[in-house]
Amino acid sequence: MKFKYLLAVLASALISSSLLQAQASPDTTTIEGYLAAHQIEAETIEDGFYYQIDAVGRGNVPQTGDYVMVRYVGKLLDGTVFDRSEPGDPFVFQMGYRQVIRAWEKGITFFPVGSKGQLFVPPHLGYGQSGVGRTIPPNSPLIFELEVMRIMDFEAYDRYMEELERKEREAFIAAQNQQFADDKKMIHEYAAANRLKTKRLPSGMSYAIKKKGKGSLPQEGDKMTVEYEGFLLDGTPFDSSKGKSFSFELGKGKVIPGWDEGLRYFRKGSSGWLLIPSKMAYGPRSIEEEGISIPANAVLIFKIKVKNIEAD
Repeated sequence: MKFKYLLAVLASALISSSLLQAQASPDTTTIEGYLAAHQIEAETIEDGFYYQIDAVGRGNVPQTGDYVMVRYVGKLLDGTVFDRSEPGDPFVFQMGYRQVIRAWEKGITFFPVGSKGQLFVPPHLGYGQSGVGRTIPPNSPLIFELEVMRIMDFEAYDRYMEELERKEREAFIAAQNQQFADDKKMIHEYAAANRLKTKRLPSGMSYAIKKKGKGSLPQEGDKMTVEYEGFLLDGTPFDSSKGKSFSFELGKGKVIPGWDEGLRYFRKGSSGWLLIPSKMAYGPRSIEEEGISIPANAVLIFKIKVKNIEAD
């Protein structure tokens, strides 16, 4: 009897322990469970949709038609970040024109300018049954950490975009100039390491004649027939005529600019090297086609043999 009594007491204790554990461990796959687990006292907008304002701003509240500037981080309930605004590049959208998910349209109206907080978004106000590729699974509740930075009318938005475009253009030009300087340095170092006696052209590209040819220099429109091998700076080959001849009209844009410029210094029968900065090749584009692999902003090295030149 005592044994049966002890078993009953033990079973009762295990059941009580399981119930307490279940009560202490909310289902964190739901918004309500997540809020309970993290002891977050959020306000509800509608069934399943909550928000919390951590710092209340003193500005106006966004209205339909306003252009709203925000910083944000988008997360799944497990903490996985699936999207965020870039530092120094906040996100701007127009309220009421379906440029964002419905939860933003509803929730941001509770955030005066300057406010920081979170939206806890049920699937039907986020990305629903479809999700977003591998980033957001179907039927996923979402969390958005938000800061409402500014409200703009159309005129202010237009001025903001003009200023943004100006800054982006300046940043692009600065990046191009830096890339060009880096390319020239790498070409100089490559030539020195390979003992190539090169001549640099104003465009930044260099060439080296190994074997002098005969006849006149080619002119624009002349048909040049060459054999070639192409290499990256580390010696990786990316293309070759494979001992066969390749023909093109010089100066007609049928080849990369580095060829059109550099081969003007190669006579019939000559051979040598073209050392081409990225802006005279494929620039920021990467090339992946037909067995050719060239990274973005790559300096290209070509070993060239001029087989024939036919005057236009």
